[in-house]
Amino acid sequence: MATKTIRDFSKKRGEADPVPDLMKVQQEAYDRFLQLKKDPQSRDTHKGLEALLREIFPIESYDLAMRLDYLRYRLEEPRYTPDECRELRLTYGRPLRVTVRLTKGEGEPITEEDIYLGDIPIMMGGGEFIVNGAERVIVSQLHRSPGVDFSVASRIGDRPLHSSRIIPERGSWIELEVTKKDVLAMRIDQSTKLAATTFLRALDEKYSTTEKILEEFYDVEDLAAKKLTPLHYSAELIIDSETGEELCRVGSQLGEKGLENILASNLKSVRVVTNPGDSLILNTLAEEKLDFLAEVSE
Repeated sequence: MATKTIRDFSKKRGEADPVPDLMKVQQEAYDRFLQLKKDPQSRDTHKGLEALLREIFPIESYDLAMRLDYLRYRLEEPRYTPDECRELRLTYGRPLRVTVRLTKGEGEPITEEDIYLGDIPIMMGGGEFIVNGAERVIVSQLHRSPGVDFSVASRIGDRPLHSSRIIPERGSWIELEVTKKDVLAMRIDQSTKLAATTFLRALDEKYSTTEKILEEFYDVEDLAAKKLTPLHYSAELIIDSETGEELCRVGSQLGEKGLENILASNLKSVRVVTNPGDSLILNTLAEEKLDFLAEVSE
């Protein structure tokens, strides 16, 4: 039976490296966030709490008649000791007071005073906080890099259903996906799904009507009534000028009946989508189930 040779490497090992201060990273990061050791006038305006407050202010009234400007902040001494906070189930922190200035329009300042915003928790020597009487620590999390992701969610027959996700550096995620009905749906964070064209209308006034959305995604032109086919899609709300009857809704396919009604009316030309190609946007507009009669041009 073969014997195994056991080697002892402990004798060859040199002195062990000293264990670094594992709390130093978090303590220094929190110190940079609060900038307690700096005067209010000398704080870095692009770091920590100072940067957050400057990002929020100034706050203006809806009619721009009043403006609230941020000047500086200070952290006062804690009201209770750590032991008292543990016993009374309180948060060990410093009162945060912000100095603001209220100004009317472009005139002279009306008033300037300190406002109490709350307590900022104090980090203890071991990197922990006392929150509601219990010790808590900061746990680092992994964050998705900002950008746009594209993927194929599933397949129906030979057709892939695509989806995408817009991940900002800060703020809500936006998810887009093509549904089984060939509709472009979207959701913001975990909200209910809605048609992507509804979100598009809210972004800019130039997409506020169905006519403008169709002009953005498709080739739209005025065609003589005699050149129309049942496969054309209406790019406007078609109404008989004599009777006021609605002949075809905007974004809808003319069809045999719609074409027949147009030819029977006194309309000489109609604005239509000449080459639909991919009907994804047309299907999405139809899914909105909104009444666009109010969009008739005056």
